[in-house]
Amino acid sequence: MKKMRNVKRLVLLTALCAIISCGGAGGGAGDKTANNKPTPVNPGNPSNPINPNNPSNPGTSSITRITAPKFTETNLATLKIRENIIYNLIKEDTKDGYPESMRSPITAMSSYYEVKKNEIGIRILSRSLKIGVPTVMDVRTGGVAIVMDRVNFNYPPYSEIQDTLRAIEKINNLTLNMEPDSYLFMFVRTEAKLSQTNLNDIISKTPISLRPTINGTNYKMVKFLGSYIKIDQNVDLDDPNDLYNQLVTTHSAIDINSDVTISGKSDNQIGVQIVDNKYDEWWKGNTNSGNINSGNINLKGNNSIGVYVQASKFWNEGTISVGKNSTGIYMLPEKGNDTDLEIDYNFGAANLRVKNESEGTITLGENSTGMYIYKPWVDVPAVIINHGAIQSTANNAVGMFANVRNQKSDPSGTDAIQTVLGNAGGWSNDGKGIELKGDKSIGMYSTGDAKYQVMNYETGKIAVGNSTDRSNPSIGIYNDNPNVTIANFGKIEIGKNSVGIASFGGTVVNYGSYYTSMDITGDGGIGMYLADGAKGFNNGIIKTEGSPKNVIGVFVGQDAEFTNNGSIIINSEGGAAIVVAGGTIKNYGDIEVSGGAVEERIQDPVITNSLSDRVVPVRKDMRIYVDSLGKTNPIGGLANLGLKGAELLIGAEATEKTNATEVTVGQDVLDPFNKSIKESNIPYWSVGSGSLIWEADPEIKDNRVEKVTLKKQSYTKFADEKTKDVAEGLDEKYVVASEKDKQVFNYMNTLRDAESLGKAYKEIAGSQYINVQQRINQTDNLLDSQISSLQKDNAGKAGHHVETFFNKDKHDFKTEEVPNTTSTAFGASYLFNNTDSNWGAYGGVAINNYKFKDKGHSKESVSMLKAGGYKKFDLSIGDLDWTLGGDVFVSQNSMKRRIMTDKVYENKADYNAYGFSVKNEISKTYELGENSTIKPYGALKIGYGSFGKIKEKDAAMGLDIKGNSYYSVKPSAGIELGYAKQVTDKTKLKASLDLAYEHELGKIDHKANKMKYVDTNKAYGKLKDAKDENRGNFRSGVKVGLETGNFNFSVNGGYDTKDKNAHVGVGIGASF
Repeated sequence: MKKMRNVKRLVLLTALCAIISCGGAGGGAGDKTANNKPTPVNPGNPSNPINPNNPSNPGTSSITRITAPKFTETNLATLKIRENIIYNLIKEDTKDGYPESMRSPITAMSSYYEVKKNEIGIRILSRSLKIGVPTVMDVRTGGVAIVMDRVNFNYPPYSEIQDTLRAIEKINNLTLNMEPDSYLFMFVRTEAKLSQTNLNDIISKTPISLRPTINGTNYKMVKFLGSYIKIDQNVDLDDPNDLYNQLVTTHSAIDINSDVTISGKSDNQIGVQIVDNKYDEWWKGNTNSGNINSGNINLKGNNSIGVYVQASKFWNEGTISVGKNSTGIYMLPEKGNDTDLEIDYNFGAANLRVKNESEGTITLGENSTGMYIYKPWVDVPAVIINHGAIQSTANNAVGMFANVRNQKSDPSGTDAIQTVLGNAGGWSNDGKGIELKGDKSIGMYSTGDAKYQVMNYETGKIAVGNSTDRSNPSIGIYNDNPNVTIANFGKIEIGKNSVGIASFGGTVVNYGSYYTSMDITGDGGIGMYLADGAKGFNNGIIKTEGSPKNVIGVFVGQDAEFTNNGSIIINSEGGAAIVVAGGTIKNYGDIEVSGGAVEERIQDPVITNSLSDRVVPVRKDMRIYVDSLGKTNPIGGLANLGLKGAELLIGAEATEKTNATEVTVGQDVLDPFNKSIKESNIPYWSVGSGSLIWEADPEIKDNRVEKVTLKKQSYTKFADEKTKDVAEGLDEKYVVASEKDKQVFNYMNTLRDAESLGKAYKEIAGSQYINVQQRINQTDNLLDSQISSLQKDNAGKAGHHVETFFNKDKHDFKTEEVPNTTSTAFGASYLFNNTDSNWGAYGGVAINNYKFKDKGHSKESVSMLKAGGYKKFDLSIGDLDWTLGGDVFVSQNSMKRRIMTDKVYENKADYNAYGFSVKNEISKTYELGENSTIKPYGALKIGYGSFGKIKEKDAAMGLDIKGNSYYSVKPSAGIELGYAKQVTDKTKLKASLDLAYEHELGKIDHKANKMKYVDTNKAYGKLKDAKDENRGNFRSGVKVGLETGNFNFSVNGGYDTKDKNAHVGVGIGASF
């Protein structure tokens, strides 16, 4: 009995294991348990079910999620990186008198000098210096005693230094006290060879009368600034006495000769440092200024860098070899260093480009990177390109790496998408490229949060070897930045359990031809892996080489989307062209499978309700996209999957040519898919919509989709309080949409999530019209400021006065919906002064061009004309001055509102505005000595403005903005400081500083405008107002100018706290 009980237990345990291995659920018609995961039965071969949990078995292509690859970054903190030094103080400078040259020496002004870090004691340039009395110079660490700046291209060290010493008369009167790591000589814009820099005996051979007294130890004899250095002899980085280790350069170019080897065995070494090279910038005509390695750099230590490039360019035409945890070429571009006429956003600025040339080879140790770039500024056009070979047999190697941050060095900088990583291989397709045979290695690695592009060019080749762990494989191109686009035109070879391209978010496009395809050569290899919402497009060829087992052409993970426009050719036992695990596929191309492979496979099915009358287990993560115009092809081989359910996603393409709110998808589109499903023996399926806006209503009979009706849902269903009025207008606009409108609607029909649709609502909402009144008022205030300045400058001068001006402003707003702006304005102001009667008349014209910092970079031009007059009164109370003035203005405004959806649409509208203002100012001026004045004042400005109806014409989603007005009541109080000094008989220097506080009591920002879409009858809806903007404003302004006779020139600047407006300007005037 006991033995029988044991047998029963064994049978029960075996049955339980069998149930567990089958997924633990039968998936019957009444089963609604969402956590059960039934295993499909293959009706064609019930004895050989596909087992997603055992990828080693033939007939399987199931994989686990790829984990983020390990990346080891070289630790810069342990390396001695040279500073980017700016010398900002020179104690004794002979830079004047040229070309008189050495005729009349300059006499030193002091008998004692302290030269601190990054300072210069004496610079010899165009005249000699005379040390008339005994003089002491204490040179601190980092300071330079004597600089020779004569642009000497050829560097014979003895004559150069002796020339420098001879240029200092009575130099034996000079005593130099040198601290450690200070510099005795520095040569600027000079060419030198490393072998020429041994200067230890030069001073000792110089006569006493021609040299200073030098005290100190451990100081450096010579330093080169902005120079060109050629490394012409071998270098041992481990020998502290090696000339190369004594060489100090700043802002200089370095070339390594082809017969030279730079070697080192210690940890934390750098072979070559190029920091902010200025040599090529200063001497464009010099063909020798290169930053080129033609030799060999061989570093065996841990955490080392072959070449460190900061804010410069570099070419590798030789060999670079690094050990563990190291980097071959490390690039750090900086803002302000991209000032080069040769800018190509596929290849970067010429002076911020790092290339491994076709003759170059980079060899990597374990955990090391071939070419590395960190870009803290997305708009700085820097790039690293591989034309040569990057190779490794070690594990965890990375060929090329980019980390780009989504911040701009210049807020108005370019939004052009830049190529940051480029693998071009050899120009003749000679097999060079990235070849990494070690485990867990990455060919090209992109990360960060900025939008940029990674390119494997047509001549580029990436080969990754075999991987031991399919969940942590070697990858040809890896990306975890959702804003990156990977473009593969070249060849990618994929070893066992490895992946061609893996992208977590972002976009992948595979181009190419049969000769530049994505080739899977090893068992378990994957061509393209998409996850976390990534979008993949195959416009080329993904194929197997030979007949490896268990391969996957494309893996489509959670929320990912894959579109096949090319060919997927898989010859693999247990393989699959496409594996879907939570994503969507669109097949417009060809899929060829053989050797037991299937076209499509499902991983981790889920339970859902079908759209038929029964509740069944439907594998909704197998989504087959159906182009409703019939452009997609069905997926074959479904019978091999043993599925009980599938889902067709019906696209909204059939709605593109009509404004109807219901569209039927007919049999001509559905028949090929019905045939495919019938042959698959799948009894149940669901039909869903590929669009958020359109609902799919299927008619299903006898397990056949007879037709599908697409029904438009209301746009308000997906709107919030901020976008409700926009959505209501869209519902009415849809049925009367023009051809341009329809393009925007068609774009919105492709969206599948509410977040993307909400962004589209905000883009077309017309936020540029929220603060129309504010821009009119800003231009009015600009003219007021120019006219007021003209009045102050000519307060006691009768007659006519004219001044032209140019101003640049920047406005940042608190209201989220209001786009920030920059503006440039130019114009002229006129004043007639009658000093006898204390009255005057004035006028002005300004053209103020606004640029919006929205996605489409909208623009508006405000052309304003103003005219008015003023009268001054002397008040008996405290000798106060009262100025009363008034004026009117008219303006013609031209808007170019740019909508950015899938492309940019420009909507144009012209409208007019007018207004008036009355100004009162009470002030008193006090004299502060002969040249200065101070004037406290209080003022009140009352104004009104109005603009007419704004209607966009021939526009995409054109808007009709109802005319509106504003009024302003603005008291202010401030103080003005003035300074005037006669510098010549006819020239006067004038300066002023104005500090004030003003507070807006009226309604400019706080008055909401109303909009509707053109050609709709809906009542106007309110745009968001800008009531969150500050009413109070601290204002500052400074002006400096020269007045010569009847003409004047001035520069001005200032800052307003209200909208963080930093502004600058210039003016040129005349009086007659």
